[in-house]
Amino acid sequence: MPSNDSPRLSVRLAAVSTLGPEDVSRWRDLADHAAEPNVFYGPDFLVPTAAHFDPDRTLRLVVVESGGTWLALMPYEMVPANRRWPHRHASNDGPILNQFTSLGVPLLREGDTRRAATGLVRAFRRFSHELGGSIEMAFVSGDGPGGAALQRAFADEGSRLHVWGGDERAAVRFAEVEDPGSFGYLPRSRAKAVRRRARRLTEAAGVPAELDSLTLDVVEDPAEFLRFELETWKADPDRDGVGFSRLREGPEWFVDVFRAHAAAGRATLLALRPAGETFYMAAFLRSGGTLFAWYDEYAEKGAQHAPGVLGRLLTVKRFAAQGDLDLLDSCMHPSLYPDQNELYPSRLRTVSFTAALGRWPGQLLLREIVALGQRRRVLAVRVRTARDERRTRAERPPTRDVRLAAESGS
Repeated sequence: MPSNDSPRLSVRLAAVSTLGPEDVSRWRDLADHAAEPNVFYGPDFLVPTAAHFDPDRTLRLVVVESGGTWLALMPYEMVPANRRWPHRHASNDGPILNQFTSLGVPLLREGDTRRAATGLVRAFRRFSHELGGSIEMAFVSGDGPGGAALQRAFADEGSRLHVWGGDERAAVRFAEVEDPGSFGYLPRSRAKAVRRRARRLTEAAGVPAELDSLTLDVVEDPAEFLRFELETWKADPDRDGVGFSRLREGPEWFVDVFRAHAAAGRATLLALRPAGETFYMAAFLRSGGTLFAWYDEYAEKGAQHAPGVLGRLLTVKRFAAQGDLDLLDSCMHPSLYPDQNELYPSRLRTVSFTAALGRWPGQLLLREIVALGQRRRVLAVRVRTARDERRTRAERPPTRDVRLAAESGS
């Protein structure tokens, strides 16, 4: 706990693209000492993101500092009114952050987490007018120290929360899984299918091998990832590909972010290359003891043998053997990739919510929004039930009395 004579907290709002070297250095120190790592909110990620995709300086930060040390940070964008808040408001799920980030927990300094979280919530309330009276926070960790401290601080400060989303996405908590590199956590039928696909893929490549003998190569040049992308569906506009080649300044951004992290030993690029032919590549970024699966892609020519599945399993094996990691976050949305969830033995719970920031009018407004949503859902259930009952009656065969009455009247 901090002592009573700790320097007072100061708070401010700042556009990412306007920060100078001294601020970026303090920001990096906070990211390196966060109670819960979030690589997507560090300067090596957001500074190049703003440089390439934020010409209007809409990507901003709430910063809490004390005596020249940054204690807490939350990025946000202003978004239009929606069904969760009737006015323009702050969100960590705006156009830029939604497209490029996968975890919404703020940076809170370790060793002073409670004070940092309280300071951040008070900063939100201090800038309630500038933030539109509420802040929308998506994909905050539900079971990590940062996410827990944040939600506790909202409760302590009397801010009402409307929790509107939650998921459990695939992860690996290395200390909780016995020998994750052996794939013993896979369902037996899935493990058998994966081993069969490994044999068929390597046979097609001309070097028959078993899954247990496959390894991943380390790739140093991020440009290789971009070249490989051109062989995948992600570069295909007819299939609505989501590759960097289809995004203005996308390739340059990927290289800049990768190299910024690689300079500190916090970026890894791996490839599955039996007989020298690339079938799968994956990029990872690290913050503290957490490794984040950033992007991956697989070759079309071997798609029938599921090289993406093989590659993801082999990354679990590789990083389990590394021995210095606490968590691998797959960064995959569970509802979008349900078949991929079982490739990872653990789950990371996330929660999404809207917080009212003002005093009683804002708190009352959020309460009424939640109540209205509940009434709307109840009404929708009743309407569906009534519709189903009418359909059932219409489809039910007529009774004997009805048939006799119809026949006698004919």
